[in-house]
Amino acid sequence: MRASLTDSLEPLYPDSDVGRAPKRAATVAVPRGGTAAVHVLLNDLPPAAGLDYSVRQDGGAAPPAQWFRLIDVPVEANTGPVLFIEKKGERNPHVIRRAPFRVYDAMAPTRSPIRTAAGTMALRLELPIARNARPGKRDCAIRVRCRGEEKELALSVQAHKAVVPPVGRDSLPYTNWFSLAIMAQRHGLTPWSAEHWRMIGRYARLMVHGRQNTFRVPWGDIFTRTGDGLVLNRERLRRIVKTFTAAGMYFIEGGHVASRTGGDWQASTFSIQLGGPPATSVEGNADLARAARQLMEEIDRSGWRGRWIQHVTDEPVAGNATDYRILTGMVRRHMPGLPLLDATMDTTLCGSVDIWCPQPQEYQKHRELFEAQRAVGDRVWFYTCCCPGGPWLNRLLDMELLRPVLLGWAAARFDLDGFLHWGLNHYGADQDPFEKSVVGHGGGNCLPAGDTHVVYPGKGGPWSSLRFEAQREGFEDYELLKQLQARRPRRAATILAKAIRAFDDYTKDVKVFRSARKAMLAALDKV
Repeated sequence: MRASLTDSLEPLYPDSDVGRAPKRAATVAVPRGGTAAVHVLLNDLPPAAGLDYSVRQDGGAAPPAQWFRLIDVPVEANTGPVLFIEKKGERNPHVIRRAPFRVYDAMAPTRSPIRTAAGTMALRLELPIARNARPGKRDCAIRVRCRGEEKELALSVQAHKAVVPPVGRDSLPYTNWFSLAIMAQRHGLTPWSAEHWRMIGRYARLMVHGRQNTFRVPWGDIFTRTGDGLVLNRERLRRIVKTFTAAGMYFIEGGHVASRTGGDWQASTFSIQLGGPPATSVEGNADLARAARQLMEEIDRSGWRGRWIQHVTDEPVAGNATDYRILTGMVRRHMPGLPLLDATMDTTLCGSVDIWCPQPQEYQKHRELFEAQRAVGDRVWFYTCCCPGGPWLNRLLDMELLRPVLLGWAAARFDLDGFLHWGLNHYGADQDPFEKSVVGHGGGNCLPAGDTHVVYPGKGGPWSSLRFEAQREGFEDYELLKQLQARRPRRAATILAKAIRAFDDYTKDVKVFRSARKAMLAALDKV
């Protein structure tokens, strides 16, 4: 058996090799309220053998620790240089490996001992640091034993004075769109049963662990269309909000009121959800008014006005801008006082939304125009999905794990107001996410590896991923960088520049990033 420690941001594969000089000692710098994490790479394991592992701290009892077995998943095709996956004649040079390959991503919670499943395995050790913990160094000894052979590895955890604030109203707005129906389906549960609600709670707690503080409530989950129009399921809405609020989330995203007519991406008009009439028709206005009246009554009754953000329709473009402008005016009339947020990149839509949400490459290209909207009181989030590919920040499976970390650093550098991704658990009907990562998207297009999801349907509940944890770390850093910017802005700017200059200009060297992060923590020690 061979064993080595690896940085939690270095990608690992089923064919990763410990090498001739295994890393037997590592140091991790961490803020209070954060998590020290390290990976243990194991080679030359005998088949179906018992594998024991443990950690002790400062020569005494084990600290609170969480262990995970890393599960490899496929990357069938590489992300394209612009979007989707590579097409004939395209080659994206900004990937960690040429497809097809498998990479460790899913995190299966585990307890020692386990059975070896392959000659190479990888474990993840997490040591949470309490917000009120004593700053200072902790020396940990990791032991791995298999068939009488034992390896000992040394982990030094340096807990800094800085404190990551809790997730909630005051943390960076962050949403991953999820499917409650898929939660039930993938765990074999009856929709809206007691078991389903418990499972929703487990997902909500994992999301909060990842620093998500905003949750979307699609109209399909809370409205039913009858002969008289849309009818709100008030009890279900209240329970959804209660469940996610109890987990620690704050902001509520009202689901889109309309979608492209006929489901055609090129459509110039929108229709009210759940098979409704054209949105800007007389019938559509009446349909929207009835639904909005019920929803606003519940929002006001429950005191949610300060928490509610309302979507109108997804990704409006120049081809449907006229209908979109009319529709946003209708929503403002029927749902007064609620800020409007949509995935918006067309800067000609000025005045239609309160919260812009462009993709990184579009924000960077039109930064002056988006900042002009902020100057008049708008906010600017950003989002990623099947785009951008190439060198841009995203969180896809063939990208460096540094990229999801640096989403938080970019938000701090450019003072952005929130982040959105559509895919928490949107697995396709024919998709086993442990065995299929690239999914068809119509028109000859495919969603790139990992776009549909950032968690996995594990045994008994959702499993996190290395990408999800990397983004969590970056969003924890965002909160610390904002603290440093408020107290030592020039120092913060210098540290940020070491890690990221633009959404397509950043370090891909984990050691360089760790140095910048350590400098941030050291600077906060002095304030």
